[in-house]
Amino acid sequence: MRKRLVLAIRVVVAAVLLWLVWVAAAAYARAPRLVAELDRGGVLPFSPSELPRNRLCALLTADDPTFYRHQGVGLFDGPIGHTTVTQSIAKGLFFDGFSPGLLRQRKIRLMVSAWALDRRISKETQLRVFLNRTYFGTTGGREVLGFPAAASAFYGKPLNQLSDPEYYGLLAMLPAPNRYHVIRQPGENAERVARIQEQVERACGEGCFQGETPVPCATTAAMR
Repeated sequence: MRKRLVLAIRVVVAAVLLWLVWVAAAAYARAPRLVAELDRGGVLPFSPSELPRNRLCALLTADDPTFYRHQGVGLFDGPIGHTTVTQSIAKGLFFDGFSPGLLRQRKIRLMVSAWALDRRISKETQLRVFLNRTYFGTTGGREVLGFPAAASAFYGKPLNQLSDPEYYGLLAMLPAPNRYHVIRQPGENAERVARIQEQVERACGEGCFQGETPVPCATTAAMR
């Protein structure tokens, strides 16, 4: 009986490992083609270089402080189960709608896909996809994708004309657009904006940049 149990466990482990390898290989192969299709489709017009460095630093501080040093997953670099920038991109590229699944199997698949994506797509390109395609919920019954579209939809302005509080209002929506919706949930949004402002003041000083690349201070220290 014990031998059968051990054999069964080994079979299950082997099957899981094969599945993980298949998920990683599929994401590794598809990622460049999918990103290229977005680029050809003209839906990635906004470049990270167009965003002031302090605002890009604020974005990473609020949403993914270890973006430049994690390998897509950030498993031990934030709250348990938090979604990195790379994972956010992987959701849009590899999933038609996303939920973690009863046994979190889709979250595991997402993390493996993000790990593979990080090996094919540069950090700069990842940021470009994120800035143009991240989900900001809906307004007027229409889906809002990307920072430029969100600035226009919620504030009626181009992204680079937003005030700091308005920009932080968008950052506040990232983890849960409906819960922190800047129009429908202004109180929840304002509370999160206050927390983000405190984080940014601590992390995004002049010393938090390496060359032309904005990096939150904790990340910069880890890279030295």
